[in-house]
Amino acid sequence: MKRSGVILAAGLSRRMGFPKALLVWDGETYLDRMIRTFGDVCGEVVVVLRPEQENRIPVRGARTVFNPDAGRGQLSSLQTGLAAVAGESVLFSPVDYAHVREATIASVVAAPAAPIVQPEFASVHGHPVLVSRSVVDALLAEPAAGAARDVIRRFERLFIPVDDPGITMDADDPAAFAAIQERVG
Repeated sequence: MKRSGVILAAGLSRRMGFPKALLVWDGETYLDRMIRTFGDVCGEVVVVLRPEQENRIPVRGARTVFNPDAGRGQLSSLQTGLAAVAGESVLFSPVDYAHVREATIASVVAAPAAPIVQPEFASVHGHPVLVSRSVVDALLAEPAAGAARDVIRRFERLFIPVDDPGITMDADDPAAFAAIQERVG
């Protein structure tokens, strides 16, 4: 089965003050780490950026697609990335979850087939999320005003228990990143 990876990095990062893709974790930028870890388990990896980020965020080892309407929100970026991949299943995550352990990613992709596979830590669901082609098609059909979670809730989900608090912690601002470094790093 061919699996694709989609990394969402088109956000404005207003609270962080600079692109979250450029945060450094264990000697790699968040984006480089995510491209590498997704590349280990996916046949293709696509990074979604805003057009104005083209020369500001280096993308190595993945294909870049641009969301010209990223201001509409994360669903529009997810749709941009999903439309660009051909996999029978797609592993996706916002770039600010690059601190998730490689073993967690391996557990998600090794799980039994289900429309949606999500890691779970302490009864909280997190990223990355693995979706089947039928879920991809439903996400692509969702109106621009919709939300990915509304589509996700319509499908059967398989939750994979993991010992990785990082799946629930996104690096939205410097304080959140410091908390991740303290708790996960």
